Amino acid sequence: MSHINLYNSMNFSEDVNEAICNISKDQRELLSIYKIGSSVENTPILAINLGIGSKKILINATHHAREMINTILLLDQIQYILNLYKTKSYIESINIRELLHKVTLVFVPLVNPDGADLVLNGKYFLSNQYKNMFYLQRNSFESWKSNIRGVDLNRNYPTKHPSNDTVNYPGPKGYTGPWYFSEPETCALKDLTEFCLFEGSISYHSSGEEIYWQFNQCKEEKDRDLQIAKKISKETTYNLLPEEEVNLGNGYKDWFIENYKKPALTMEVSPYVGERKVPQKYYPQIFQQNKNVPIIFAKEISNNSLN
Repeated sequence: MSHINLYNSMNFSEDVNEAICNISKDQRELLSIYKIGSSVENTPILAINLGIGSKKILINATHHAREMINTILLLDQIQYILNLYKTKSYIESINIRELLHKVTLVFVPLVNPDGADLVLNGKYFLSNQYKNMFYLQRNSFESWKSNIRGVDLNRNYPTKHPSNDTVNYPGPKGYTGPWYFSEPETCALKDLTEFCLFEGSISYHSSGEEIYWQFNQCKEEKDRDLQIAKKISKETTYNLLPEEEVNLGNGYKDWFIENYKKPALTMEVSPYVGERKVPQKYYPQIFQQNKNVPIIFAKEISNNSLN
């Protein structure tokens, strides 16, 4: 059963964490749930391990507040893959049981819980600490991407070639923060990544039906990563972004590639919808295009790792 009913919940982060706990009650030998940190407003940020393999792959969603449709996607991916495991199924000749005995998929469905709640609830969500903050004096938060402190979490990661679309003050998008890893949400992803040493990662974003796969890799790494990205592009029909001589960015994918020399993708899942949350009508198509992505990505990572 899909979790799309959560998409308009007035208690989104609370209901998502309850859904994560409910999923994890089943197949305890295959699933585990744990807290990787807390948001600014002290909402737990949860991860789910799916699999028992030694190789770990991260799949995260909703760095950006208005992109919470990807939280729904990750919850449904977990349920879908779990059902494949139970029924001893194959996907594109991939034995799901064998794969999840070699690989553990680590899902972080809701990186920015405060931001998601702000988009859905507006000023009613704000605690007294933030009600008078100048950057929150708005009538609508539909376009909001940042966390509750006005920091764009996907601009809060350090890279040698920083993004050129940042701003110098808190607000709905683009503010890198007072320093890199200044926010508890990005620190949680940093700590998890440093602990797990992932073999690859996927960061889900919302609008444009595109795949970002490059961030200044060496030729050998670029060839490997392009091969993997092409497989995911074929599965989803999303466009691969063209190669550039030098990439700019302060996103999780950029930081991960630069520091760990492993494959990482940023996936934009819906048709372009502008500065707003993705309409629910697009979700059935998004799920169909992405339901097998973690499986195919994990298999490709296993086949294409560099020594």
